[in-house]
Amino acid sequence: MNLRFASRTIRRWLVGLALMGVPSLAGCTLFHYSIAPNDRDTAVATSSPQLPVKHNQRASQFIFVSDFELKPDQPLFRELADMREQIIKDLRLPTPNSLITVYLFEDRERYESFMRYRYPDLPRRRAFFVAQPRGMNGGDDLLVYTFWGDHIRQDLRHELTHAVLHSVLKDVPLWLDEGLAEYYELPPDVQGVNRQHLTFLKNEAFHPDLNRLEQLSQVQQMNPAEYREAWAWVHLMLRSKPDAKQVLLAYVKQLRSTANPGPLQPHLKQCFVDLNDALLAHLASM
Repeated sequence: MNLRFASRTIRRWLVGLALMGVPSLAGCTLFHYSIAPNDRDTAVATSSPQLPVKHNQRASQFIFVSDFELKPDQPLFRELADMREQIIKDLRLPTPNSLITVYLFEDRERYESFMRYRYPDLPRRRAFFVAQPRGMNGGDDLLVYTFWGDHIRQDLRHELTHAVLHSVLKDVPLWLDEGLAEYYELPPDVQGVNRQHLTFLKNEAFHPDLNRLEQLSQVQQMNPAEYREAWAWVHLMLRSKPDAKQVLLAYVKQLRSTANPGPLQPHLKQCFVDLNDALLAHLASM
C-alpha cells in the first residue's frame, strides 16, 4: 500500500510499508509515505533504539544487516536474488547499480521500538521501504526495515520489488507500483496468481476501471479492492497476450527517463476489443 501526501517529490521520503491485519494484503507494501525522518537520527542517544549492525550478508543487490547471525546459505537470500533477476528480465530493466540495505531486526518488539523512534508518525506495520535522499550528493539511499517473523518471505519479496523498481525508474505510479509488488511478492511457482485476490474478485461485484485507478495518487483514496484490481491489471499485462505485455514494457521504459509518462490505459485499450471484458475474462480463465 502506498501513502502519497503533498507532492511526488516529498513522497520519495518513504515509498512503502507492509500492511498488517488484512488477509488478502498481508505482507505487501501498501503505503507511500511523505514524511521526513525524525531529526534525532543524526544524534541518537545511547539509550535510544539502535539499528542492527553486528552481522551482514550480501545477496546480489541486497545487503542484509542484523544483530543475529545470518546463515550464508539461507535459501531465502538466493530466492530474493533470483526474484531480482526475474523482475529485470520480465520488465527489461537495466541492471541496477544501487545497493539496497535491508535491516533485519531479531523480533517484532525491537523493530517496532526503532521505527517508533526513527519514524514516529508512521502507523504500525510489518515492513517499510524507504527511499531516503542523500542531500547535496543527490540520489537516494534505498532502505528496507523489517523483522524476522512468519511473513518474512512475503514481506521481503514485496518490499524489495519496490526497491528494485525505484533503483532504476524515476518514479512509479501508485497503482502500478503496488500491482507489480503484489505480483512479485508471491512464490515463483504460482506465476503471479494471488488466489486470495482472485477469490475476492470472482465473488464480489467487481467492476474494473483502470482510468479511475490511474487517477489515484494517495492511499486514502484506495481500499483493499483497489490493490486487488492493481494486481489484476498487472497480471493481465504480463500473462495474457504479447501485445499487452509490450504496452507494459513500453510504459516502464518511459518511467526510466520520466516520472510522468501519462496514463497507460489508452495504450492498453488498443490490445483488446473491450478492456474491462478482457480483464474479467482473464480472471475467469485462472
